[in-house]
Amino acid sequence: MKSLPCRGGPSHAVPPSFSTFIHLSKSSPRALFAARLKQARELRDIPSQRALGVLMGLDKKLASSRVNRYETEVSGIDLDGLGRLAEVLGVPMAYLVAEDEATADVVLALSRLPAEQRAALAKKIAQDL
Repeated sequence: MKSLPCRGGPSHAVPPSFSTFIHLSKSSPRALFAARLKQARELRDIPSQRALGVLMGLDKKLASSRVNRYETEVSGIDLDGLGRLAEVLGVPMAYLVAEDEATADVVLALSRLPAEQRAALAKKIAQDL
């Protein structure tokens, strides 16, 4: 089974059919973020937008509407909120804003590696370009 990294904790099992592919009729940055957010929330089996908001530290009365506004592209999110969201979902911030499937796959794969291996790969890629 494929697993996604969880910052500061164990990896969570991911169904073997999990893909970072998201089909969108439009690909604005906000649409990509909204789709990846929903995908990551469902992957983590977080049952509702309210539950995710509460895990992020939002007030119960605001949690559902705030996350709903992100998932429906009504509102964007600031960097602090993006960081909290990524931490709760156990994914890198870059995953949530990845421009395409390949980038999302690379971000997830790199996040599973120890820092030394990530640095070595980054150096090798930079040399090969």
